[in-house]
Amino acid sequence: MVGSVDKLKGKKVVVVGGTSGIGHGAALALLEHGAHVTIISSSEQRVKSVVEAVGDDKLHGRVANVRDEENFIEVLRSLAPIDHLVFSGVDNPQGMQEACSFQIRLAWHAFRCGLPRTDFQQIIRGPIAEANFDECRHLFGVKFWGSAICGKAAAKYDIINPGGSLTLTSGTGAMNPGKTASIGGALNAGLFTMTQGLALELADKRIRVNCVVPGIVATELWDKMGTIGSGDEQNQKLKAMGEKLPVGFCATGEDIAEAYLYAIRANYATGTLITIDGGGVLK
Repeated sequence: MVGSVDKLKGKKVVVVGGTSGIGHGAALALLEHGAHVTIISSSEQRVKSVVEAVGDDKLHGRVANVRDEENFIEVLRSLAPIDHLVFSGVDNPQGMQEACSFQIRLAWHAFRCGLPRTDFQQIIRGPIAEANFDECRHLFGVKFWGSAICGKAAAKYDIINPGGSLTLTSGTGAMNPGKTASIGGALNAGLFTMTQGLALELADKRIRVNCVVPGIVATELWDKMGTIGSGDEQNQKLKAMGEKLPVGFCATGEDIAEAYLYAIRANYATGTLITIDGGGVLK
């Protein structure tokens, strides 16, 4: 029996969205545990810069956009067979801002300190009466349909070895969306059902499917959106949010990576929603 420390050694893992934020934290943790990791992003520049910066010969990069289903699946098939697939992709902030005028923003949990409640990820937020559904659909294109495309590739093309796993990413807004976040909450909640349905559908192939459900996370997305300032101002606001959590601090991508390691290594876990939010849903 392989010990848990060596369970990922030599395994082939693909991380979609692995050039930044939560996905990047997961990719680094997988490398640390001996896996051979391929990160996928729609940005060639980001892929190249991350691979060069990390400087690990077990890390590789590919460019693909989940909005182009045919090409994206071809890239996955070219990497097959793999042992594990992680999907943490979200729409990039610049593309989101250019495409949408509806109130779309990075937001943060109130925790009774006057801040609006949400799931701390790129979400659709605003009064339903003002919603432009064409714009809302744009945001479903990566996070929701990208997850579905990964499931399709696993089911149709056998890209994941038997005994492997598919890990999706949602957000705690699915459980407690707050006022004016009904659509964004539904996006994340839809991934809960998708996870459980795929877990049953892929069981015959011996592929486990789980979903990581993060709360507030300090990543560079805050810089790109500019909703809580930058530099010291941003750090202070994130610190204040974290101090309202039961754990007393705001997570980084490296903290959330532990949930992905669990999802990938826990052979008895499938259809599982792994909430990792510092106790935020308890507030």
